[in-house]
Amino acid sequence: MAPAYHPEWLVKFWLSTPGLNMVNPHYLLIFLTAVIIVVWFLRKRRKPAEDIISEEDQLFRHLLHRKKVIEGELAGLEARLSAEEITEENFEKLKLDYRSHLAEVDKELKQYT
Repeated sequence: MAPAYHPEWLVKFWLSTPGLNMVNPHYLLIFLTAVIIVVWFLRKRRKPAEDIISEEDQLFRHLLHRKKVIEGELAGLEARLSAEEITEENFEKLKLDYRSHLAEVDKELKQYT
């Protein structure tokens, strides 16, 4: 088996630096790797709590946007009826459908307030 290759400048630096020449470099590398892994896992574990808060905030904003869209559709429904784009039956059906969706969204929004 061939000996391990270490660049001459690295060996010279390590052995000539006070303090470092008393530390085994392999143990130091193992220790630094362990510290980096622990820090990485701690950051990774802490992140989902922040993501959950942002997901709830996004859902709340999405519900508010849905409510505005449904209210806009309800307001435009009368104009579509007067422009004869839809029949009276479709108008009533769409109106009931939009109101049921609006009631659902309001119910979901009450959970956040």
